[in-house]
Amino acid sequence: MNSQTDAICITKLVKQYGSVTAVDNLSLRVPAGTMFGFLGPNGAGKSTTIGCLTGLLDPTSGEIEILGERFSSEASSLKRRMGVMPETLGLFEPLYAHEFLAFVARMYGLDEETTQKRVSELLAALELTDTSKPLSAYSTGMRKRVAFAAAVIHSPEVLFLDEPFESIDPAGVALMKQWLRRFTEQGRTVFITTHVLDTVERLCQKVAVITKPGKLVWEGDITALAGDGAIEFDGQKFNALEPLFLHLTGEKYADLKWL
Repeated sequence: MNSQTDAICITKLVKQYGSVTAVDNLSLRVPAGTMFGFLGPNGAGKSTTIGCLTGLLDPTSGEIEILGERFSSEASSLKRRMGVMPETLGLFEPLYAHEFLAFVARMYGLDEETTQKRVSELLAALELTDTSKPLSAYSTGMRKRVAFAAAVIHSPEVLFLDEPFESIDPAGVALMKQWLRRFTEQGRTVFITTHVLDTVERLCQKVAVITKPGKLVWEGDITALAGDGAIEFDGQKFNALEPLFLHLTGEKYADLKWL
């Protein structure tokens, strides 16, 4: 399972809640320096998988390697090399943005000088310059920006993002996309779940698609979709990610005759 070129290796990952299987025998490899899209319909097990990969959940069985090291929820030194933006955000909302980011930076072990520098840089870069109100008074989109800043404040080598673009305005999405491109250009890795397939098609090099219950149905390189390219699957050619995703997951367009 060990590979010097893979940032993330997942082997036969299973997560069960009693008799319910949320992730079923999932195996994936994510090359270092890749923007990797992890896709599936609602309830397919995407957030559960990220929970297992980041130590928020303990797998029922299987193995996880991150940055060439065996990962578990107890791997604190390895966690410091990772950044996580969960769908639930996990902000301390009575705090102000600069207070929360400074707190997170110190938890990752940054010294005071580096903490202040990184907080200032991220507040400016993500246009979080209104320091007159606590996080509880921020819009959902602004709280998302703060959560993103907290995930990257310590310059992680691997970044996990769960629905990062939801509820963020176009300017905020553009800022985050620009940052993510620079991040991977430095050889760092992004593992991202989102329902915004157009964004995945423009940002990601590789994609995995799962269906309920957390079962892999396709994994591949989507850079072939650039320009007039296409991906062949099941004897069909797909020139965009959306129709390929719908085919893989069995999702159907609704009958719109009632309109």
